[in-house]
Amino acid sequence: MSEKYHKLISKIEKTESKIGIVGLGQVGLPTALSFSDVGFDVTGYDISSELLASLENGKAPFEENGLQDLLNSCIHKKLFHTQTNFVSLLENSDIIIVCVPTPLTENVRPDLSALEKVCGSFLDIFLNEKLIIIESSIPPGTFANLVVPILQSKNKIGENCWAAFVPERLAPGQALHEIRTTPRVIGHYDEDSGKLAKALYQKLVTSEIIVTSATIAEISKLVENTYRYVNVALANEVGLICEKYGIDFKELQKVCNSHPRVNLHQSGPGVGGPCLPKDPYLLLNPQGKEPIDSKIISYAHQINDSMPAHIVSLVEKGLKHHGKSISNSKIGVLGVAYKANVSETRLSPAKEIISLLIKNSAQIQVYDPKTKETFGGNPSDLWNCISNSDAIVIVTDHNEFKSLDLGEIKNKMNLPVVIDTRRIFDNKKAESLGITYLAVGYSSNHNK
Repeated sequence: MSEKYHKLISKIEKTESKIGIVGLGQVGLPTALSFSDVGFDVTGYDISSELLASLENGKAPFEENGLQDLLNSCIHKKLFHTQTNFVSLLENSDIIIVCVPTPLTENVRPDLSALEKVCGSFLDIFLNEKLIIIESSIPPGTFANLVVPILQSKNKIGENCWAAFVPERLAPGQALHEIRTTPRVIGHYDEDSGKLAKALYQKLVTSEIIVTSATIAEISKLVENTYRYVNVALANEVGLICEKYGIDFKELQKVCNSHPRVNLHQSGPGVGGPCLPKDPYLLLNPQGKEPIDSKIISYAHQINDSMPAHIVSLVEKGLKHHGKSISNSKIGVLGVAYKANVSETRLSPAKEIISLLIKNSAQIQVYDPKTKETFGGNPSDLWNCISNSDAIVIVTDHNEFKSLDLGEIKNKMNLPVVIDTRRIFDNKKAESLGITYLAVGYSSNHNK
C-alpha cells in the first residue's frame, strides 16, 4: 500500500477528508447531509441553479422526512456548503461521490449523458490522492467500460487515485433512515479502492458492508428493484384475477401472507418513481452490448403499464352505475406523487390516469399536498377537488387522505363514486354509507 493510500485512509478515519457530492437530488442531498451529520466537511454541486439557491437560503428543495431539520443542523455546524464551480469542487475534494440521474430515453434505453459529462470533467484535473465513488444506478459494465477508462487516461487507479461503485439503497421518504441502517454494497476496482470506500461508509452505516466486484454491485442494485417490480406486477395481475372471481384482493393478500414464505405485494394503479420502472431496463441493457431479452420482465412491464387504463375503466364503471359517462363528468384526483408522503412525481401512474381521463373529456381537478404538479388537470385545494365531483380517484396514499372522513366526502360529492387505488378506506364502511366503491382487486356489484 502506498503512502498516498495511508494518507487518505487516515483522513477518512479521522473524519478529516473533504467530500464533494455531484448531484443534489433525492439521493445526493440526503447522502451529503448524512455525511455532514457524522462530521465530514461536505460540499455539494448541482446543475440546477434553482436547487442551489434553495439550499443557500436554507430551504430543502423537495419533500423528505427529516430533511429540512438535518439541513438546518448541517448549515449551523458549517459542515455543508454548495458550490457553483464544478472544477473547483473536484479540485478541493478528497472524495468525490457522483449521484447524477441515469434516466431512460424515449425508446427506453439508458441515458448516461449526465454521467458521461461528469466523467469527462475528470479529464480537466489531476485526481491525485482522490477517491471517486459512483452511486448512480448504471447498466452492468458501465463502471468498467465507461468510468474506469476515463479515470485511467490521466491517472493510475490503485496508485495515485482510487475508484469504487457503491449503489444507493434508499427509498424516498425514508432516505435519511435507510442511508444509515441498510447494508451497503461496495463494488471495487482494486483492493485498496474497496478498503477506502468501506472505511468511508463505515463512518455512516450502522449495518453490514459487503465488498464485491463492481459488476456484481451494478447488477445487484438492478436485480433488487427488478425483484420488487416483478412482484408488483404479480400482485396487479392477481388483483385483476380477483375481480373475475368476485373476491377481495385485500382479504386474499392477508390470507396468503400468513404463509411464512409468501409476501404478496399490494395491487394498485401502476408503478412510478425514479427506480422501480427504470432499473429493469438498465439490467437488460449492458453497456456497449446488445439488449438482453427477458420474457418475465417484459410481461411485468406490460401488466404494470396497463394499470392506469384499468383505473380509468373502474371510473367508467362507477359512473355507469349512476347512469353517467366519463365525458363531461367532474372527477377529482387526489395525489399525483408516485407514492405516499413524498413530492416525487417521476413516472407516476397519475400522469397516464389523468391523461386518459382528459382524452375522454372529463373535467379534472387535482390536489396533492406535496407537489404542485397536476399533469394537465386543474389545480385545486382538497375540498374543492372533492366538492360536487361525480367521482374521486385516490392515486396516492398520503397520510392526509387516510384521515379523511368518508361521510363528509360523500356529503360533498355530486355522485358518491370513489376509486380507491391504494385501498386506504374500508370498503364495507364506504358501501354502508352508500358510496359506490371500486378498487383494483375488489369486486362489487359495480365493477362486475
